[in-house]
Parts: sequence; structure tokens; C-alpha cells
Amino acid sequence: MQIRAGASNREMIAALGVNIRPLYTLVFGLGTLLAGLAGVMAGPILAVESGMGESILILTFVVIVIGGIGSVRGAVVGALLVGLVDTLGRAFLPVLLRLFLASAAADSIAASIASMAIYILMAAILVWRPRGLFPAHSS
Repeated sequence: MQIRAGASNREMIAALGVNIRPLYTLVFGLGTLLAGLAGVMAGPILAVESGMGESILILTFVVIVIGGIGSVRGAVVGALLVGLVDTLGRAFLPVLLRLFLASAAADSIAASIASMAIYILMAAILVWRPRGLFPAHSS
């Protein structure tokens, strides 16, 4: 079997005689086993309830959409942007709004705006670049 220039990793591994389908199944099964083991180990420490990872999943979705679905570089940049916007919003919005509003009102409004800031960022980026900042290139 001759491998053409620019062959994919899958083709090169198959040329060595490795059956890829059982390998993918084994790796997927091992990942599932490890995730289940992590859940069993975390159960006694954390409060187990339905929807317990919901907030992290929603934030992860925002990061992936901002960066571009399927792009690792986009996920890194999206995570940095979300972290910066969230942290800077929570740190500086109350101080900024106290210049114009009463202290209690400024704190409450700033907390609301800071919570919405990452979603506003996501909407702005999607209006500007609908596929995210670094869309994955399809082969």
C-alpha cells in the first residue's frame, strides 16, 4: 500500500496495519470509564443533584461559540475573552456605576450587567463573525 503525499493520520495508521475502528471504540470506552470513575469519586464530596454541571456547560458553550466550533485555538481565545470580560465586569462595573448612581443601586445593576456581559460579548461576536473568531477549516 502506497501512501500519497498529504495523507491523513488515519490513513497512515491504517497502512501500519492498525484497525482504527476498535481503537476508537477502546479509547471512547476508556474515556467513559474514567468519567464515570470521576463521578463516583466526586459523589461523596459534592452534593449530587440533577443538573449539577449546568452552569459550567453553559459557559463552555459560550466559549466554544465565541471561538468557533471545532477550533482549539478559538476555544483558547474564547476562554480568555470570557474570563477577562467576566472578571473585569465584576471588578470595575460597580465602581464605574457608583459615579452615576447610588451605591446600593449601582452594586445591584453592576452585578446584573456583569452576569450578562459574556452573553452580550457572544452576541456581538456572532453579529460580527457568525462562525466565531477562528472557525474550524473543513477538509
